[in-house]
Amino acid sequence: MKAVFKYALDNNDRLAVEKFTGEVDYCAIEQQIGFPELLYSSRITYFLLRDDADCLKSYCQINENFKSAHIWFGPVCDDPDLTIESVRRIVEYYKNKHFWYIGIQPYRKTGYEADYIEYNLSSKIKIDYIIDNENTKSSLEINLSESIEEIWGKFSKGHKSAIKKAKKSGIIVQAASSASEVSSFQQVYQGMCISRNIRAHTPTEIEGIVSYLTSHNLGSLLLAYGPENVILGGAVFAYQGVSVRYLLSASDPYRRDLPISHLIVYEAIERAKMQQFKYFDFWGYNHFALPSDQIYLVNRFKHGFGGYFTFMMKKMNISLITNGFLFYRLYNRAKKGLTLLKNIHRQKN
Repeated sequence: MKAVFKYALDNNDRLAVEKFTGEVDYCAIEQQIGFPELLYSSRITYFLLRDDADCLKSYCQINENFKSAHIWFGPVCDDPDLTIESVRRIVEYYKNKHFWYIGIQPYRKTGYEADYIEYNLSSKIKIDYIIDNENTKSSLEINLSESIEEIWGKFSKGHKSAIKKAKKSGIIVQAASSASEVSSFQQVYQGMCISRNIRAHTPTEIEGIVSYLTSHNLGSLLLAYGPENVILGGAVFAYQGVSVRYLLSASDPYRRDLPISHLIVYEAIERAKMQQFKYFDFWGYNHFALPSDQIYLVNRFKHGFGGYFTFMMKKMNISLITNGFLFYRLYNRAKKGLTLLKNIHRQKN
């Protein structure tokens, strides 16, 4: 096996990666070429693991910052043994670069293979695991092999009523097909975030995300139109191998009388089943949320669609030097503190 690390991919590399990521069962949108640049400013290193016949067997994008690196939902690899080999090669590479720390969040559900990977890596690498929402990812998932009637039967009574109400009110859901529709959705999204006082993607990010997904056939934006042909809300869904991921959504904050998002998600589930995906993944359920938290309401909304809990492998926190993880956390705290002081200074002036 040959491991290669690159800051840029040539055309042959790109074609190989695109083919590879299109064939694996699980590839998060964060690992698709060109997507991270829409949201992050970190320098990206590409990792490619090839066999003796020069066939790509494992791949990931690694986000580098000062003396630290992160892999979000990777390495992309269905084979457990090659996943172990990939992590070993990546850790060795960053040790030689004198980095302090690397964090690796795999995109793999817990189970026999996950245990096998963790067990084998533990004999080679010291890994710190932390039990909190940042380091332990869980979700709700719907098995699309069931009939739509079976899936509907597991919805809560309130969700069933909400979907029926939305349909009776004349709301129609359809995929966005123009830049003006994306712009209208972006305005609804910004309005909702302002209304709820929550952090938001910028207009440029929203338009970039939708454009990327649709142009690469890796997702879609579903919009809810009211009887007056006005966009009341929408949701973005990403295609991740055998799964459809619920990425983000928004509804008109002045039309809370209408269960807009309920109908959009239901229609997305129907579409995912027709497109022969295996799973519909709500992508995130915060078990640590308190009833007073906004995310608690998001949990309740997702849970109303039935489904079952899934858990990803825990994030691997790996010190590459003595106390590397500690240095990484102290550096981040200092950086956040400096940013806070700068913001306070700007507000005073």
